[in-house]
Amino acid sequence: MISDPIVTPLLNGYKFLWCQADEWVMKISIERLSESRGSISGELSVEHIFESKPTISGIRFNLSSQQARNTIARRLKEADFLPELDWLQLIDQICAETINRHREGEPYQELWTSEDIPPLEYLIDPILIKGIPTVIFGEKGVTKSYLALLVYMTLLLPWHDNPLGFTAPDKGIKSIILDWETPGKIVQWNAKKLQEGMDIPPFPVYHRRCNASLNDDIEPILAMINKVKAEVVIIDSLARAAGGELSKDTENANKFFSAVDKLKVTALIIAQTSKDTESKKKTIYGNALYTYYARSIFELCKSQEAGEDDMSVALFHRWSNHTRLHKPMGFRFSFNGASTNVKRESIDIREFKEKISGRQIILENLKRGAMTVGELASEMEWQESSVSVELSRLKTKDKVIKLGDRKWGLKT
Repeated sequence: MISDPIVTPLLNGYKFLWCQADEWVMKISIERLSESRGSISGELSVEHIFESKPTISGIRFNLSSQQARNTIARRLKEADFLPELDWLQLIDQICAETINRHREGEPYQELWTSEDIPPLEYLIDPILIKGIPTVIFGEKGVTKSYLALLVYMTLLLPWHDNPLGFTAPDKGIKSIILDWETPGKIVQWNAKKLQEGMDIPPFPVYHRRCNASLNDDIEPILAMINKVKAEVVIIDSLARAAGGELSKDTENANKFFSAVDKLKVTALIIAQTSKDTESKKKTIYGNALYTYYARSIFELCKSQEAGEDDMSVALFHRWSNHTRLHKPMGFRFSFNGASTNVKRESIDIREFKEKISGRQIILENLKRGAMTVGELASEMEWQESSVSVELSRLKTKDKVIKLGDRKWGLKT
């Protein structure tokens, strides 16, 4: 008489083991689970413990479909595999168990406020918070992938004396680059140029070229994370990792962030900018859910003259669910053939004024010295009345002070 199965969770599915007369005789696995429009699908493998090959392997079917269950049960019966079993009853049993466990999700926790609760932990201050999906978006050619490589290097080494103004972790942290955009050899070449240009020791790049969506490719990615012992994944880029039509499909947005959650690591996601050319305030390209589900969002912008080897970029913190917004960060990229050098630099408000708020522009201008409302209005190309409103708000926040001669200055 065959026993009730022992059920073991897999990366994205479940394994069922049966014994007979105190010996293990059969293993059934249902893996690569996914849910769409209320139905759960998975890949089925049926294996006799003592046989050299499985009876059924890698059949994808709808667990909710009675017709699909009947077909599998009939095939197993016709194969004369453990003929004493009621295969339809057994397939019904494991499908029902898999569906229940999959939909049950994570167990609840009882969390007491009296406990000693640690604050949010930055892996790289101020960009990457542990366990929080962070998005960096921007237009094509603004060095988003280069910046992601710099984050990778800072985590891995760890790079404490970096010239970027990043606060590195105490110990080295491994990351995996999940790349839908660039072949590994190109990423390796870009990393080598940074390594030589920044004068740091050689380092390994853990890179995986991806074609299927993150949700559809989750099993091998999870296996790689476990093998490398990675704590961070860099997803480059969201457009192809999510799959489908980004601007309309809410289901793919839900699937994408559900897959990010399943990775159980910190995710840095590279994304494209919205197509709206009129609005000064850009957003992540795609359905609004991509913006809502990201917990921290940065926009990367560039300023570069045609034919120049140097590029100034500015990183603006646009949204955060858990922290205050950080001040903009400026970087200078110098591309010199076989090497690339990057360093921190102050932001030139004349180059990025369309990306900076009015208050920030006023504060940056006042760093050069006290100015009247008229002088500020002329510099900013604003109406004097609008400048006066912003100055009043800054005064309320104790950022500026009114001086003599109708001038305003920074409050030190």
